[in-house]
Amino acid sequence: MKTAPLRPFPLLWAALVLLVLIACAMVPERPAHAQTPASPGIGATGKICFLLRNRSPVMMNGRVVLQSRERFTFRLERNQQVESCLVGTTYGGNRISLVLLNYIGVPLFTCYSTTSHAIDLNARRQESGWHYTADCR
Repeated sequence: MKTAPLRPFPLLWAALVLLVLIACAMVPERPAHAQTPASPGIGATGKICFLLRNRSPVMMNGRVVLQSRERFTFRLERNQQVESCLVGTTYGGNRISLVLLNYIGVPLFTCYSTTSHAIDLNARRQESGWHYTADCR
């Protein structure tokens, strides 16, 4: 008795389409929001320290970047905080770049902040999903 060979291609295409649809659903509808630095040019050079505090009910992922390309990547559970220092050059107005990311690395929020205060990270649930912000001054 002969049986027809299995054809995995339709099944693979269906799985590929499903993965693409899931990836598209994870991308935010709005582009990441960015504030520009208060003053253009180069900021301070040296040891730059900052404090990040997660004030949201969810885990937050992101990175802090200096103008001289040094970076600090973080993952904070709810109510967790981290203090860190980087050696490099800040953006104008002695600001650092803060980027909040989803778990696959897509930027959700971007801003420039001074390091003279703690930077609070926030997330609020809305009808269309989560709204991410940070206390960037």
